[in-house]
This record gives sequence, structure tokens and C-alpha cells, in this order.
Amino acid sequence: MADLKKDIAASMAVGLVAIPLCLGIAHASGAPLMSGLIGGIVGGLVIGTISKSNLSVSGPAAGLTTIVLAAIATLKSYPAFLTAVVLAGALQILFGKLRLGGLSRLFPSPVIKGMLSAIGLILIMKQLPHLVGFDLEAMGVEEFSDTDKDLDDTVHSGGLNTFRLLAMAMNYIEPGALLIGLLSLAILYAWDWGLARRFPIVPGSLVAVAVSVLVNQILSPGLQVSGKHLVKIPELHPDNFVHPDWSVLGDPNLYIIAITIALVASVESLLSVEALDRLDPQQRRTPPNHELIAQGVGNVVSGLLGGLPLTAVIIRGSVNMAAGATTKVSAISHGLLILISSLLLRSGLNSIPLAALAAVLVHVGLKMANPKNLKLMSKRGWHQLIPYVATVTAILFTDLLVGICIGTIVSACFILRNLHVAKGFTVTQNGLITQIKLHQEVTFFHKVRLANVLDRVPNNSVVEVDGSEARTIDHDVLDLLELFKGQAPHKNIELILGGISLMDSFSEKQMAAMQAEYDQLLTNNHNWVEECQKGDPQFFDRMALGQKPTFLFIGCSDSRVPAEVITGTEPGQLFVHRNIANLVSLHDMNIMSVLQYSVEHLVVPHIIVCGHYGCGGVRAALTSESYGLIDNWIHPIKRIVDENQQELAKIVDADQRERRIIELHVLSQVRNLLKTPVVQKSIQKLGIPHVHGWVYDMSTGKIKDLKADINLQDDLHPVFHYEYEFQKKKTTVGKN
Repeated sequence: MADLKKDIAASMAVGLVAIPLCLGIAHASGAPLMSGLIGGIVGGLVIGTISKSNLSVSGPAAGLTTIVLAAIATLKSYPAFLTAVVLAGALQILFGKLRLGGLSRLFPSPVIKGMLSAIGLILIMKQLPHLVGFDLEAMGVEEFSDTDKDLDDTVHSGGLNTFRLLAMAMNYIEPGALLIGLLSLAILYAWDWGLARRFPIVPGSLVAVAVSVLVNQILSPGLQVSGKHLVKIPELHPDNFVHPDWSVLGDPNLYIIAITIALVASVESLLSVEALDRLDPQQRRTPPNHELIAQGVGNVVSGLLGGLPLTAVIIRGSVNMAAGATTKVSAISHGLLILISSLLLRSGLNSIPLAALAAVLVHVGLKMANPKNLKLMSKRGWHQLIPYVATVTAILFTDLLVGICIGTIVSACFILRNLHVAKGFTVTQNGLITQIKLHQEVTFFHKVRLANVLDRVPNNSVVEVDGSEARTIDHDVLDLLELFKGQAPHKNIELILGGISLMDSFSEKQMAAMQAEYDQLLTNNHNWVEECQKGDPQFFDRMALGQKPTFLFIGCSDSRVPAEVITGTEPGQLFVHRNIANLVSLHDMNIMSVLQYSVEHLVVPHIIVCGHYGCGGVRAALTSESYGLIDNWIHPIKRIVDENQQELAKIVDADQRERRIIELHVLSQVRNLLKTPVVQKSIQKLGIPHVHGWVYDMSTGKIKDLKADINLQDDLHPVFHYEYEFQKKKTTVGKN
């Protein structure tokens, strides 16, 4: 419920910012203003519902304004352009089905970080004029150089750019707008510095906008912000809807435009989602192919209804995250808010000063353009710093897509320099343990394959990354490992990093968790002692007198097969020996010592050999892979397979064949016990121990008794029979 409240509040904050951005982008694109609102509504309700991204918000994108403007001119009408939007959406769906979304991971880390910093700087520089009341440029424009369509009048047209607009704004300051802008910024920072903890559900941006409306109402007429300095929402009326013109399907230009929109919108969406995933406090990942499909469906619907082409927009996603959103409910609700506002709340929203919304965006921009990013890139070296600076500079002086392309090219030059010496990594899967051994050179080009390996790691497992032999690990790979390190706890994955000098083997959280697990053992012991003494005050006194167990339990070391737990026995009933794959080796002094003590001194009446289905030791023996020292230990299991080829060949199902091998292995260990002199002597003398073979099924928790009816005299070759002195005496007495 708390998350829902946060998401609803965040949707209001992002919706208030999205409305003027949608209108500004429509104006700059040369499209009807209502097309921007339709795009915002579809981006929230349609894409927000289908997408699996928790933080991204989709809508009309400033990066497409130039393309839209040129496309409308080429196709000679806006309805004809809508046909291209529908086709572009269909292409995006096809891209997703063809699984092309994974290509987004090829964009280098400094390019992604540079994009975030550049967007932050653009927000600051583009919104400062609005913050002081200079609203010449349409809200939502991101390009460095302005066209006539980017401006609200033609008096100042020609040769304007971001820097010139900033300089001009200083000469056109509106005192009321400046007052509201500064007040809004003060509220936002007050929220950051402590008020957010007192009102965790309410986003500061929403408070800033609400206060700005109230303040503007009480300002004197000379200071009051009005007219073009307020939000202007057009009437959303069914009669004003425009639909695609299908008559242009024969125009070749239509398909060129559709492909261009599909490619640009896909790249911008994937990069925006990738960037937001990196900023996500919960470190969640958005499936890129599914995101392409969601964006494609959204563009098809937007085109059919008369809306602009859509992408995931990093600015709106950043506002959404800053407002405290936790799930995609916020994105969906923001679309609903735009719809309701356009139908029912126009007069109220049209009283919001643009300066307040500009303050919200400047606040977000200051967070995104954090100088720490530059410091981090500097520490990583020139091969990271130069692409980062190139990306930031190119985006500032061109546009988002061109800047990303330039940054990627610069980054690729550094990557290619070391590519010829890179050898990558190897992966070994052992049950729930995934072992990744990095080779001498690990480069950016190994990032995609490593990302796919990490994506396939199951929940509740262990990942070991061994970088002890690596001489060079590309920072993109380190970033990927750092990202996975943040995501792993949410999937209950234990990550162990070894031999990587730039990364700690364990996070502080992992170290604390390990210590807590250790401490819990001692706590459990104290609790157990108290429970035992409550039920039986003399329990430990009796335990200290000595032991007289009934069973010798020989089991596997697997942590999932605890002897006392699966048999429901109390302390003192089982004498336990465990090793890998529950082997009875006559050459192992450990088990032979345990066997002699339990039979001769404890005189146990039963010996149980307990294997289990899914045994890792048996599975290792069934492969041709070498595991080092353990190969010698599990070698007898290979002999069991060899000796029972005829029976095993009749079992078609691989799982059933493995289960039968495990059963044959247990029966073989029962025979090994009966072959030992210490067991034979006790049986001949006392008639005990009885030797049993069990298999534990971890999927059901049940034990299967194999009914190991192996007769000492009849089933073992005479070469394994031993004679003892007491037998000879009995024979002599009988003759006398």
C-alpha cells in the first residue's frame, strides 16, 4: 500500500511536468498541439501497461522533433505522417520478436554515463530561461540550435541557440516568475535535506508546484505570472482527432521515414531504459526485447489516434524516480492524469506557472549532471574519460542521437586497441554454483556474452567470479559486475568476487549477512539448550555419560541431506559419517576408523548407506570433465556405470537412468561394507550389524529403502570371505 501511495503521488509530479513537455514537443515538431497530449496519454496507459520497466516513462521525445518536422514536410500532410508512425511501431514489434534489443548492451558505459550527464546539463540550460520567465523557446526542446518551430514568436528568430537564449534571458527576467522559480527550488532542496523523511509519500516536486500556484494567486498584479508564462492545455475533443491517411502507402518516402523513426525511437528507448536501470535503487533489469514490443504497440496506437511517435524519455523517467516512484503504476497513472486533466482539469492546470515546472526540471538536471561522474571517469583513465567527455560535448552541441553515435565511435577506438589480446572467460556450472573464470584479457566485447551468462543465473544460487589470472578487465565489464552485484541480493544470489583488485570480494552487506548467519548458529544453540532443559532437565547429564547409538549412518556431505533431520532422530541415536557421494572406500582411513569404532566398540545393530537423487558427486562422475583431486575419489562410480552398461542401456529417459545409477551406487557401497573384515567378523559372531541401502529423494523428502538383501555367504565371492579364530574353536568343539 505504501508503494502504491508513492507511485500515485509520483505520477502526479511527472504528469505535471509531462504536459508542457508534450505540448512543447508538438509545437517544435510542427504537429497539432493535441498530438502531444495524445502521445503522452498513450505513452502512459499503453506502453506503461505493457512495459516491464519499473521507472521509465514514455511519451513524445524531443530527439524526434527534427525528424517529425522534416517528415511532415516530405509527406505533405500530418495524416500521411501518422501512417509512417503506425508502420514504425510495427517495425519495433518486429525488432523485439527478432530479439534485437540485446544490442543495446553494446553501448559503452562512458557513453551511457555521458548521456545522463549531458541530459542533466541540457535540462539546466534549457529550463533556466523558463525559470526566470523568458518563455521564448518551446518547453521540451533539447537541440542546441533552434529552428523557427522551436520558438513561440518570430521576432527573435534566426541563429538562436542554447547559449544565446541563456544570455537573452538575463535581459528579460520576469520578477514574479523568478520569485516562483527560486521558491520552488528552495522547496525541492528543503525536501531533499529532511522534509522527505517526515513526508515520505509526498514528492517535493508536487508540493513545489502546488505552492507556486497559491503564491501566484496572492501576488500583486505587477508581479503575478500570467498569459504565456502559464501552462496552456488545449481542449481534447473527439472532433479534433486526426487519423492516418492510408492513401500514401505507395509513396517510397513513407517507408524510409518509418524505418528512420523505428530505429531512432528504438535506440533512444533502449538507452533511456538502460540508464534508468542503472539508477534504480532496487537494481532491477528491464528486458530489452519486451521493451521494444511495448514501444512498438504504443506507436501503433498513437499513430492510429493522431499522436506523435513515442519513446522512453530519460527526463520523465528521472523526474519519476526523483518523485519516489517504485513501480510502473506511476507511469500508467501519469497517462491517466494527462487524460483527466485534458478533459476535466484544464482551467486548474492552466494556472500553473512554467517557472515552477522549470525549477523541477533544473533540480533533476543538477542531480543528473553530478560532477562526481567526471571525477569517476578521470580515475578510470583516458580510455573512459575521453569517450565520456566526447559524448557530453556532442550531445550538448548537436542532439541526443548524434551525440551518442559520436561517443560510441570514440569509445570503440579505445576498445579496438586492446581487442586483439582479449581472451574472455570460461563458465563452469555445478548445480546451483556458477563459476566464471576470467582470462588474461577481458574486453568490452565480452560484455554481452557475460551479461547473458549472468542473466541466466537462477535465483537462490551462488556465483563465483575468479579474476586472479586477469591482467586487464575492461571497466564496462566491471560496471556489469557492479550492476549484477547490486541486483544479486534481490534474487537471493550470493556473489563471490575473487582476484579483482578494483572490486571487493564481498560487500559490507554480504559480510554483515555472513556474520549474522554465524551468530545465528550460536543463538540457535542457546535456544535449543533451553528447550531441551525445559522438557528434560537431565538431558545433557545423560548425554555426557556416554553414547549408545543404534545406527551408523553413512551419508553424502550434501548440505541438503542432514541425517538427524530426515530421519527425525534425537541426539545419541545416530553415529554419522559423511563424505562426497557417500562412498565406502576400503582405502580411506577415515571411514574405516569410523566403521571399526561403531561396530566393535559401539556395537551398532544397523548400518545405513544413504545416497540421494541429484547427487553432485555422481553427476560429476558421469561427465568427462576433470575436477582435479576429486576425480580420484569419485572414480569408483565410473566403474559402477561400466559394470552395469547392459541394464542402463535399456533406460531411455536420462533422468531415470541417473536415478538408477545412484541406486546401483548405494547397493555397491553396501557390498563394500560387507566385504570388510570388521563387519564380517561382527556378523559371524553376533549376527549384527544389518546393512541397509537407502536413497533420499530431495524433491519429496521421502526415503526409499532399496531392500539390499545381500547375503554374506551366497552373494559375495569366496575370495572376500574371512575366517576367524572363534569360528575355528566352534568347529573343534563341535567335532569333540
